Amino acid sequence: MAENLKNFNWPGWPLKNNPYGEDFDLEARKRMVTGSKMLLSFINKYKGNLGSVILEVGPFFNPLITPRNFPKAKIFYWENDYYVIKYLKKLYSKKEIYPIFSDLNKIEGNSFLKLKLETQKNFKTKKISFDSVIISHVFNYIDYKLFLMTLKEFIKKDGLIFINNVADYGLPTFFSERRPKSIQETIKILKETGYTIIEKKVFESQNKKHQKNQRLIIVAKSN
Repeated sequence: MAENLKNFNWPGWPLKNNPYGEDFDLEARKRMVTGSKMLLSFINKYKGNLGSVILEVGPFFNPLITPRNFPKAKIFYWENDYYVIKYLKKLYSKKEIYPIFSDLNKIEGNSFLKLKLETQKNFKTKKISFDSVIISHVFNYIDYKLFLMTLKEFIKKDGLIFINNVADYGLPTFFSERRPKSIQETIKILKETGYTIIEKKVFESQNKKHQKNQRLIIVAKSN
């Protein structure tokens, strides 16, 4: 139990004074991490096609793309939690890892320009070009259609995108009104914004009390 507390008592998100109740207690955090890791088998399946410059969006304290499983890759993290940014910078201080603060609800205007500039610093050319992008448990908190459209500027043609999402699952306090409302809607928006689906898998919830909807995992490529 003590080990569990250590692993999930994240900086800025204390377990003892957790204001979100069952939505973010120890068991909820375990479910979140376990659910996110379901994307790993798909990442590993296409590992040879992920390229050498990879972006993970919203990695929180448990990134799926790490120097351990991608030792030769240049890894970027776009994250909107300063505690996470500090944690990842310290954890991977001697690796080619670039945690960058990104308010994913403001990917336009000055906020978007700042994100571009901070990211571009770490490229040798003027063009930002990711070979692949991983997005797990993020869509419920952002205007996901706008994000998918904006992402087109940063991901190379035929670059892979991995999506893991359960509609209305997570921390409702932070949900965006422009989150996906269903699996059908998510697939429709993905196609409309310029992505071709390579593989799609829907998983039934194993815990209907806390996760009423099905999990959608998609591997797609940018057109």
